[in-house]
Amino acid sequence: MTAQVVVDVAGEGDLAASASGAVAADLGDAFVAARDAVLAAAPGDGVLIRCTTVDSPALTGAVTSLCRSLAREAAPRGVRVNAILATPDAEIDDLVAFLGSPASTMCTGAVLEAV
Repeated sequence: MTAQVVVDVAGEGDLAASASGAVAADLGDAFVAARDAVLAAAPGDGVLIRCTTVDSPALTGAVTSLCRSLAREAAPRGVRVNAILATPDAEIDDLVAFLGSPASTMCTGAVLEAV
C-alpha cells in the first residue's frame, strides 16, 4: 500500500513578517492544509510534512506547537504529521523522503531542524 504524502511548504518568517501579520496568515494556511490533508487521507495511510523556512523564534514555536497538536488529533486516523524547520540554504530533500517513507511509520509529531 502506498501512503498519501502531502508536503506543505511555507516561506520565510522573520521579525518583520511577525509584525506584519504574515505569521498569522502562514499558520492559518498551515492549519487549513493540514485539515484538508487529514480529512482526505485514507485511515492509516496519510503523511503530512510541514516545511517552513524560519528566522523568527515566535514562528518556530508556533509551527512546533501546531505540528504536535495536529499529530495528536490525526493519530487516531493513522495519519502522521511532522515538520521540518529549515534555514534558507538547507537541503531538506532527504528529510522529506525519510518522513514520507515506511521507515518513519513510528514518527509523528516530530519537528526536525535543518541548517
